[in-house]
Amino acid sequence: MSRTFKLSVIAAGLLVAAPMVNAYQAGDFIGRAGAATVDPDSSSGNLRTTLPGLEVVEGAQVSVDKDTQLGLTLTYMMTDQLGLGLLASTPFKHDIKGAGAALSGTGKLAETKHLPPTLTLQFFPLASGSKFQPYAGIGVNYTNFFEEKTTQTLTDTLDGAAQAVLGTPPGTVDRTDIKLDDSFGLAGEVGFDYLITDNLGVNATVWWLDIDTDADIGVYDANGTRLTTGKLDVEIDPWVYMVGLAYRF
Repeated sequence: MSRTFKLSVIAAGLLVAAPMVNAYQAGDFIGRAGAATVDPDSSSGNLRTTLPGLEVVEGAQVSVDKDTQLGLTLTYMMTDQLGLGLLASTPFKHDIKGAGAALSGTGKLAETKHLPPTLTLQFFPLASGSKFQPYAGIGVNYTNFFEEKTTQTLTDTLDGAAQAVLGTPPGTVDRTDIKLDDSFGLAGEVGFDYLITDNLGVNATVWWLDIDTDADIGVYDANGTRLTTGKLDVEIDPWVYMVGLAYRF
């Protein structure tokens, strides 16, 4: 049973028991805070380089692990049933690990931090007086990557590949770095608020974010000369789960 389906079942159960109170109305702001987990459904293409004989390294792919941070959202109710929602958070940190036949099992190759501000148009289908307020939204996501770093594992792996394929001496690849392009994409969400008082409630929300990035990997010798640039197309496309408190003001 998927987590999205479980959320729908819980929401339906709460709806049956929801009494009518003075809940959401046009002009209200609803702030939410809680634990937000970014769980990537990641995949990538094969590593490409500019070196003859290593133009495409078959099976050299990566995956991105998940992270949990403080999630913050704010909704402005434009009408009793339409809201404008903004998702923010403290920076998420992700390890980038080897995947595919060539890199599976190599472990952590790089890391990055990111902020995923997301703007959605939200629809609240129930009457404004309902204590239980499910909603769905669609919008856009902008993901900003920063503080990208590679590991010695990546440097050693690329040095070994150069030795095996090009016959270079050990230590030819002395260091590496990585840069991830920022991403724009679509976003969708479903969630609900359940008001305990006229102002305070609980919240659960699930987002899907379309996050695609190009990774440029710089490969350098001991003199700091760039030997080549490796490139990877990475689809992160995470599910984001958040549970916390909601406050209407």
